[in-house]
Amino acid sequence: MNDIEQTETLLRKAPRLKVPSGLREKLQAQIVLPRAQDSSRDRASLGLLRRWLPALSLSAFFLACVIAIAVQSNILSGLRRENASLRASGENLEQMRQENLEYQKLRAETQQLERLRQENLELRQLQNEVARLRQELQALSALKAENQRLLTERKIAESRIPADARPEEDPFEAARKKQERINCINNIKQIGLAARMWSNDHGDNLPPDFLTMSNELNSPRVLICPGDTRRSAALTWSEFGAGNVSYEIISPGVSETDPAVVYVRCPIHNNFGLVDGSAQMVDASQHQLVQKNGKWVIGRRPQNGPPSYE
Repeated sequence: MNDIEQTETLLRKAPRLKVPSGLREKLQAQIVLPRAQDSSRDRASLGLLRRWLPALSLSAFFLACVIAIAVQSNILSGLRRENASLRASGENLEQMRQENLEYQKLRAETQQLERLRQENLELRQLQNEVARLRQELQALSALKAENQRLLTERKIAESRIPADARPEEDPFEAARKKQERINCINNIKQIGLAARMWSNDHGDNLPPDFLTMSNELNSPRVLICPGDTRRSAALTWSEFGAGNVSYEIISPGVSETDPAVVYVRCPIHNNFGLVDGSAQMVDASQHQLVQKNGKWVIGRRPQNGPPSYE
């Protein structure tokens, strides 16, 4: 038997306690029940609470509205600040756009100015070339007068020399042919100048035919070589045709990138006009027109073997 069972056995054997007399009455006398006055006080408090409940509810609702308005005002202030920031950003963006437009405008004006400078430089070069050609034309007039004088002297000299004593080689005829070739060179120079003037407005490519650059050529008369007796010059461009030109365009529409390419030539005097506007008077016994890399250039006429290039 363990300790718990021994304890239970002792408790069972212990004598029962007797209830003191009058304990019940004494306990009842000590119990204090709530009085009716307290109940009425509670009812009064409950009625007061009921009277003030609408006001308290309204106050709470008003307080909630004030809080909501404060929150909305705070949100509205934040939205206003963001709106102001966006407006400032928009103004900055518009300012940047205006500055960009101004920059693009200035850049376009700078490019236009540079192009005008280049055109002005080319115009000055062309004016110098025109002035030089005018001087050559003036010299040509003097040469024509000198040629006429020599022809007159020749006729006078021929009239004084007997027919059987005249030399076989006529120096006056040689001088006339030389003058014709010089005049041919001048025509080719005018054609080259007109072609380069036309190319300035057409992507640096020379015209494909003579009629295309009619605005740049003063007259179609320069297209007739002085030594060409089979063709006659046209008075106006409306009368111009294939029978009114002595020269040949060897490289129609050629670019100005290769100045050594032959653009036009005279088949009578073997004179050549190059892409750079220069005119070459070459000896037909030593030079000829040859192709190099698909382009026509002036080459040295070989004695034996293939031609060599200048």
